[in-house]
Amino acid sequence: MIFEIGEKIFRVMKAFREPRIATKDIVKEPAHKSPIFRGRHVVKYEICTGCDACNKICPVDAIKMKPLPIKRPNKVPEVNLAICIFCGLCEDVCPTKPEKAIKLAGGDIEMITDGTNNALDNFWVRVEIPQEWIEKKKKEEEEKAAKRKAKQEALLKGAANTMGKDEK
Repeated sequence: MIFEIGEKIFRVMKAFREPRIATKDIVKEPAHKSPIFRGRHVVKYEICTGCDACNKICPVDAIKMKPLPIKRPNKVPEVNLAICIFCGLCEDVCPTKPEKAIKLAGGDIEMITDGTNNALDNFWVRVEIPQEWIEKKKKEEEEKAAKRKAKQEALLKGAANTMGKDEK
């Protein structure tokens, strides 16, 4: 027992006399890489249907849906990488085919911050949708509504003509 205590004291004294040099720079190289890391998220608003399936299946609630001023898609996903566990369930459940609207598409795992709350905003995958795209979608919706209305009026007019002929 005295020998074990002496050995521990010797190791501590040796550590103080000969400090070890760090062999890895964690700023340039991550301490470890997860074997299940599939990459950072990429959200393609052009093909997203706004179905909310990715938000519902996320086990850690890292996905929030950003509302849009159009009917379809009426919302798109935004991912908080500070919470995300990079499991890929959001990509797996996405119904768009052949390409997925939300995808884990490579990238690095390093997310170093200075610890402030403002720095955590850098860990969001935010969707920047151009105003031209929104205007184009609104115009398409208006055209579809006008066609639908014209079709309904034609059906009503045809039904009224048919009823008028039946009475004669």
